[in-house]
Amino acid sequence: MELQNIETCTAERRRFVLVVDSNERNQRFLTTLLTTFEYEVHAVKTAKEALEIATVILPVLIVAARQPDAENDAPALIQSFRSANPECTAAFIVITAKPDPAFERDCLRAGALSCLRAPVTFENFYRVIQIAIEPIPRMTIRISTNLPAAINGTRTDECVQDISEDGAYLLTGALHRRDTKLSVQIKLPASVISADAVVIYSKQPGSDWNGQPGIGLRFLRISEEDRKRIRLFIRVEMSKGINPLRPDPVQPSQPSPRKD
Repeated sequence: MELQNIETCTAERRRFVLVVDSNERNQRFLTTLLTTFEYEVHAVKTAKEALEIATVILPVLIVAARQPDAENDAPALIQSFRSANPECTAAFIVITAKPDPAFERDCLRAGALSCLRAPVTFENFYRVIQIAIEPIPRMTIRISTNLPAAINGTRTDECVQDISEDGAYLLTGALHRRDTKLSVQIKLPASVISADAVVIYSKQPGSDWNGQPGIGLRFLRISEEDRKRIRLFIRVEMSKGINPLRPDPVQPSQPSPRKD
């Protein structure tokens, strides 16, 4: 994304996240992961580029490598950014390759929210981001999908559009009132899961951009086995096309072939 196009391409500023890492493979990993979490992401290689981006649009979150570039480590980046943009309240998350308590303390003193040690798990990364910037943080990952579903054992036009361990959003013409309790069955690629759920909201036809009606469900009762199946499904879906962070994100390297 070119600098002059960022403001145009980013419709929702509150979801703009900046990645600062000179390693292209790590950039791809973090960008893909954050995009899967439904954030608007831009990646740069140097602290200077990060400061230039902030003159156009202020991020709500900055994810930085231990040593973003040859001249700046993470604490220096944070201090430079805060000095240049005192009005910016963006949270900083620093990714480190190995335990270094002294460095982590320096990051926290400079203003970092958290230091995460690679390899970063999807779940931990998601939780830290949620706590950092979401008004109502989610503790379990929710992803967009397209899965067949049935309500109370009967399927007509139901389709799961979003799913997590705690609930799901179903596209359906059979709208139910808020607080209605029902059973739902969802077909994953390798199994069918079942849960007792309650309707927490519904969308009437034409109430949002896609114009499709649906209901948001919170699971009231679901077996631990089915929770594990959902968790595995989410991990598999999120892993598609993602190469993990390199053991040492400080050292530059040639990008590895993508594994789709």
